[in-house]
Amino acid sequence: MKEEQTASRYILTGIFVYLLFQIFYLCFYLLPSAADKTDKSIIFIFLVQSVFFAAAIFSIILVLVFNCQKKKQASPYEAIYIITGDGKIKNKVLLQDRYSFVITGKADGKEVFIEDYKKEVKGRYIYGVCNLIAGIWYIEAFPGSHALGIRKGGESVIYRLKEELPYRISGQDIIYAGTCKIMMEQKYQEEAG
Repeated sequence: MKEEQTASRYILTGIFVYLLFQIFYLCFYLLPSAADKTDKSIIFIFLVQSVFFAAAIFSIILVLVFNCQKKKQASPYEAIYIITGDGKIKNKVLLQDRYSFVITGKADGKEVFIEDYKKEVKGRYIYGVCNLIAGIWYIEAFPGSHALGIRKGGESVIYRLKEELPYRISGQDIIYAGTCKIMMEQKYQEEAG
């Protein structure tokens, strides 16, 4: 799928460059050298057609570049799960159009919540903050918070996060807040690619 997208971008770019050369040739060589009015009209029609197609292809290229940049900035994960201490899924939060969230919880550590970053969190303890930067999620432990840990990939060790130090989150990582686990669900490969 990715090879087809790359090939189509190259083809569109090649057609666009060809049309630019054609516009240049029609404007500066053929149009001035045309003797009668009929030849100038025909050349002018080809010139207008070439400009129109070049503008259309250029706008398609801009949309493709914009979508590519948007995909690079988007989250590679579809959702985040909060799993209770007994292994049950307590909550699923979609990450679409989210660029940050706060991990909060009750003081007893038995309940954990995912909150919007801008939302005021009263009566809850803040464990940490997660931010999406250039398509990569990072987590930071909040100053003075309860312990927040992370188990990287297939490792058996749980690392305690240091305050205000960003840690990169990968798809296999498990975040520990209180008695709950937090896991990311990866998007389908076709969407992510």
